[in-house]
Amino acid sequence: MKKVLYVLLGIFFAACYDDKGSYDYHDVNETTIEGINGSYNVTMGVTTLKIDPKVTMTMADPEDTTRFQYEWRANVAYNSTVLLGTTRTLDYPVKLDPRSYTLYFRVIDRQTDLVAVATASLNVGAPYSRGILLIGENREGEADVQMLAMSTDTVLCRDLLADSGLPVLRDPVDVIHTGYNSNDKCIKLWVLTKSQAYSMDRKTFKGNETDVFSKLLYLSQSYDSDFVPVDIIPRIKDNLGNVASTYNRAVVCNNGYIFVGSSVLMGGDYYIDPVNREESNPNVWLKAKPYLLYSLKKYNGGIVWYDETNERFMRVKSSYDSFSKTMNDVEGDPFDWDQRKTGRTMVYGENTFNTDGGSTNGNSFALLKDGSGEFYIYKFYVSSSVAKRDAYTISSSLAIDFDKADFYAFSSRRTVVFYAVGSRLYAYDYNKGNEKCYLLEDFGEDQITMLKCDTQIEPSANPVYVATYNNANGGTLRKYIQDMNPDKVEVTPVSNSCWTGLTKIKKMSWRAAN
Repeated sequence: MKKVLYVLLGIFFAACYDDKGSYDYHDVNETTIEGINGSYNVTMGVTTLKIDPKVTMTMADPEDTTRFQYEWRANVAYNSTVLLGTTRTLDYPVKLDPRSYTLYFRVIDRQTDLVAVATASLNVGAPYSRGILLIGENREGEADVQMLAMSTDTVLCRDLLADSGLPVLRDPVDVIHTGYNSNDKCIKLWVLTKSQAYSMDRKTFKGNETDVFSKLLYLSQSYDSDFVPVDIIPRIKDNLGNVASTYNRAVVCNNGYIFVGSSVLMGGDYYIDPVNREESNPNVWLKAKPYLLYSLKKYNGGIVWYDETNERFMRVKSSYDSFSKTMNDVEGDPFDWDQRKTGRTMVYGENTFNTDGGSTNGNSFALLKDGSGEFYIYKFYVSSSVAKRDAYTISSSLAIDFDKADFYAFSSRRTVVFYAVGSRLYAYDYNKGNEKCYLLEDFGEDQITMLKCDTQIEPSANPVYVATYNNANGGTLRKYIQDMNPDKVEVTPVSNSCWTGLTKIKKMSWRAAN
């Protein structure tokens, strides 16, 4: 039974000096309210709050709407009140801003001015605060963002860009939440496309055409091109939304420019001149491949990147640097940083939680290809210093259609690189002397549109996510667990982790809070 507070309205009590002792007594219509919980947790734009309280009265019919008026209100003390409904039952699609409220249910007796009140705690969460962010294309070829919002249940939030306030976008690249940060100015929610990057409102997913990356730049000179990010690091490294550094950040843009920044130095998420240049030749800009390589667990501002202009790996030691440096090669090393003698070029890069060689905070992998179509894997550790760990040659006779792959993903737990060719998912074990290739699954008419080894939601398990698409049914996202049998590579689908009716997924990322 809900405790009820009675309030008498519109009565002025005056003292009476001439008390004759004559009183009229009337029975009070006692009201009882049941069926309202002590608290409710809802999500803005997702949840419909439905409450069907039982109202009983000792002297009247609660369904008499000519006498009784009902009100549901959400109150913020000393601030505001919002009317949610005027019927006994509440059926309210939640549009309240995310915060805590007191929910009031009032039964007003127009005849006596008595009001019965029941209250509850109402906690409104942001719809996009926790879950898997997905960016891709809808059936019209427009950029589309969806989210598998996860609280007590998993709810698919659709068409997040449709009502965002941004124009129709195309060529989606990524959607990134930058994770927890002690400085709120540094917490960003980015939608990246080929032509522009937009910083979105973290609670409402609203955007503005003026909230773009270039507004964060304080440049000492003018440049001929715009700066549109394709990757922003460090990425979230665990289910709670933590990152490898709360005050260091780096950005690589689609024109090959790299920015590094420190919130300690800049007072927020701001950047000065690019660092993709050498101190000895500061006016010559080197084009970077779109991969920033660093340690996922601990990021001190140092990165390794690939100089496409000169076919070599370069290093930025910290977020306070203004230039990039070359790295020395030593005879007997598993590979060279300078690739000009080998005729190889980088085609893909990925950061993992792999700890081979004592790399506590996670090795990085680079996939290279030479002029004859042969592929090579370089494994190295980016920390306070950079250490080469190993190199592997992909056997073209074993790795079926490796040169035709649309996507690659490196396992953190095994010597395995997964790759996708059309509708087929493969795994190649590059363990020296035991190289093997496996066709894991053929999705038939469904083309693979994304492949990812998770390092954010369950980094220790490192599950594999595969997105597919067909015109009839739309997109599907599947989760697989990696089997640890050293003699064979297998993945097992997770039965309750297959989501259908999605967009044509290009990228996925995790978000844990606002």
